[in-house]
Amino acid sequence: MGTQEVVLVLGIPASGKSSLTEAQFAGHTRLNRDAEGGSLEALHGPLRAALSRGESVVLDNTYATRALRLPVIEIARSQGVRARCVWVDTSIEDAQVNATTRMVKRYGRLLDEPELKKVSKTDPGAFGPGVLFRYRKVFEAPDAAEGFDAVERVKFQRAAQGPEYQQKAVLLDFDGTLRKTLSGEHYPTDPDDIALLPGRRERLAALAAEGYRFFGVSNQSGISKGSLTREAAEACFERTLALLGQRFEVGYCPHNPAPISCWCRKPMPGLGVAFVERHHLKRSDTVMVGDMTTDQTFAKRLGVAYADAAHFFGPTG
Repeated sequence: MGTQEVVLVLGIPASGKSSLTEAQFAGHTRLNRDAEGGSLEALHGPLRAALSRGESVVLDNTYATRALRLPVIEIARSQGVRARCVWVDTSIEDAQVNATTRMVKRYGRLLDEPELKKVSKTDPGAFGPGVLFRYRKVFEAPDAAEGFDAVERVKFQRAAQGPEYQQKAVLLDFDGTLRKTLSGEHYPTDPDDIALLPGRRERLAALAAEGYRFFGVSNQSGISKGSLTREAAEACFERTLALLGQRFEVGYCPHNPAPISCWCRKPMPGLGVAFVERHHLKRSDTVMVGDMTTDQTFAKRLGVAYADAAHFFGPTG
């Protein structure tokens, strides 16, 4: 075999395949289902044509299973061309951050489920979290036994933030982190039922003086369950901010907790990604403060530090 080749670049959606392909295979003819439209099978004809012209070809698509990859290998073999695989090995958590970052940069905000269904008809890069879960369920790791001449596994590495990302920030959960209810209920539904937890106002005032900005990230599934209206939730946020003596943007998820079908419910990273991108938050100078495992997981996915509320706000908390 000569130097002509077919390279199959595969990985979970939003794994970074396109970036790697553009960086490493600029001299190859590129075939991509999202760009060409149609199915993976529809790429077989253009692949044969390109190979017959003596071109090397790169196909960057998800290619989750051996059955989907086999026709590409067989076409390469029939043309006497070597076939190799580059597996962009990206965790589902990193793919979630990539998908939401792309969404916020493209649309300026997170899209909800109905919007995603509409937009995905023309933008294959816009999809809900279920796409990633389904891919992980069916994925079969590639190996040379399939017929590849070589399989290269490339671990995903997130690029460093640009110099414009300079803002230091604190991301704040609300219930159990900043506030409690006077009635003893788990979550407030009335602004008059809210009390601050000890030390919150003073600690935030000190951090604000040091140049930190604050952003709220809250799950409010009571809205989807009918026990809370959006208007009441927002009134409760307003009351909390007034008690804190602070004004800052609050992002909240109103959707059903299970199964997760949106990007905004923690531990999904969407709300944090939106704040990072819109306000150029520097991840290494940003901390997420919360009181639940979902808050900690959210911080890990977003790539920021996590602090438990009881420790962050001192012994009075």
